[in-house]
Amino acid sequence: MTQTHSLDGIRSTGFQYTPTQGGCSCPIHREGQPVTAPLGLRFAERVHIESIPRHVAGAIYEAHHSYMDDVPRTNLVHHGLCYQNQLLGAITWRYPLIRSLEYDGMRFEGDEIVEAARICIGVDFPNLASAALARSMERFVRRHGRRRGVRLLLTFVRADFDGSMIKALRDKGWHCAGKTDPGQAGNRPDKQIREQPKWRFLCEVPAESDREQASLGRWSP
Repeated sequence: MTQTHSLDGIRSTGFQYTPTQGGCSCPIHREGQPVTAPLGLRFAERVHIESIPRHVAGAIYEAHHSYMDDVPRTNLVHHGLCYQNQLLGAITWRYPLIRSLEYDGMRFEGDEIVEAARICIGVDFPNLASAALARSMERFVRRHGRRRGVRLLLTFVRADFDGSMIKALRDKGWHCAGKTDPGQAGNRPDKQIREQPKWRFLCEVPAESDREQASLGRWSP
């Protein structure tokens, strides 16, 4: 269904996400279809992040995540991805299940690395995921990362995915560090997605003095 809405006096035609057959009662669609921005309209500055409880993030993943419908066990914080004060998706920041990682000639211990996991958008909204991740990573580093000693951010993108998210990651200081080898995790339930390779992206967290001098284009959407 299409409807019109006003942004600063501009009348626009929006497109609406159509839930799966039988309707959807997740936190995003519980009160009806949220309004999204039409193609061509600038929206990144209207995206904001709110902390949400685990059960809210879990309900979003269960309803809308394409291949991982559960909540990570080692989570630190769950972010609600909002546009026009409407909840449209979620990201979970967590410690990855690795002991250490070498990158650019440096060794990072497991408790210095945090993964942006379950990047999930529950509406048909092109480019929202990349804009929301940019906001989310800045908020996480500012509110949690520094006091926890986080030095490296990590995320994974399916190797068969070729879209704006990859370009957006690079634009925000993330670098591709190769592909993962497919294989099931011995201590967790089997998932079909683990049989597919994924691109590994990494982003160094600058020290506070470097952060103050960093380009706003890297750390702000």
